[in-house]
Amino acid sequence: MTILRKRADFLAAQGGLKAGAPTLLLSRALAPNGLEEPRLGFTVTKKIGSAVVRNRIKRRLREAARLVFRDGAVAGYDYVAIARPAALTADFGTLLDDMKRALLRLTAHPK
Repeated sequence: MTILRKRADFLAAQGGLKAGAPTLLLSRALAPNGLEEPRLGFTVTKKIGSAVVRNRIKRRLREAARLVFRDGAVAGYDYVAIARPAALTADFGTLLDDMKRALLRLTAHPK
């Protein structure tokens, strides 16, 4: 799994399919990215907290994605995980379950 870095890739993924959960919103690009593996980006807005809080949430999301996306993501698509305030206080098991459910909803849609 590769990390998204460019704004255009984030915008393309955010314009696609969406699946929400209490701790995050996961979106997938409509068109494939032309690569052999899925790419993932993380967004945590300043409304959620200070830089320390936002970085902690991103670390939690990256670890959850590492565990969940290995088997469940569709290869060749870009995903963006947008954190919600509950991502900071939820226990890690809940964060994993939310990400799994959101990813399952996105992979259930045809390509």
